[in-house]
Amino acid sequence: MKKSLVVLSLLLGVVVFTGCSSDAEDQPSVQEGYIRFKSDGVSREFIPGPFDRMGFSFDANGSIFNAGVQVLGPGSTGTSNFIQFTIRNESPFAEGVDYDMQDAILYQGVPVTRILFTYSDEEGQLYNAVLLEENFPLLVVKDNAIFRFTSITDEWVEGTFSALLTGPVTNLSVGNQERRLTEGQFRMKLLDQTP
Repeated sequence: MKKSLVVLSLLLGVVVFTGCSSDAEDQPSVQEGYIRFKSDGVSREFIPGPFDRMGFSFDANGSIFNAGVQVLGPGSTGTSNFIQFTIRNESPFAEGVDYDMQDAILYQGVPVTRILFTYSDEEGQLYNAVLLEENFPLLVVKDNAIFRFTSITDEWVEGTFSALLTGPVTNLSVGNQERRLTEGQFRMKLLDQTP
């Protein structure tokens, strides 16, 4: 009987210790937020500070809902190494819906982009996706971004994104280089100020 208890205790100990390994270590902490993506194939990660939040708000002037965030990367000067985006919609945001930048919304009767997206790399080269193709019929507009919320709770918001940005942008001109952001994922604390 004593021998059976010792063997059972040892087996239980092995199961407990091995069951708590690798999978749990690979997952982010419950308290940890992030924005991860590949920029032209190179992995990037932004870790929000303790006060960084994705904000949900409502603009009564245009009757649109907004989701916005800006996160500075390591060593950011405020003009380099940051990511910022705003998503606009006619109704509250929902999980599992693709929000496409070029799917225009009406703001006070004027068609505008559903998404505004800006990324600045470590060198301070600024790239945007802000132009609505239908508003510029004589230009070749390649700007695009797509977002999907995969989880929206009272405290957190998670999702995926991809974007085609143009730049570098300066105060004198807009470059014609493309920057592709792929495999984008985000997990942010949520500050919901919608009615």
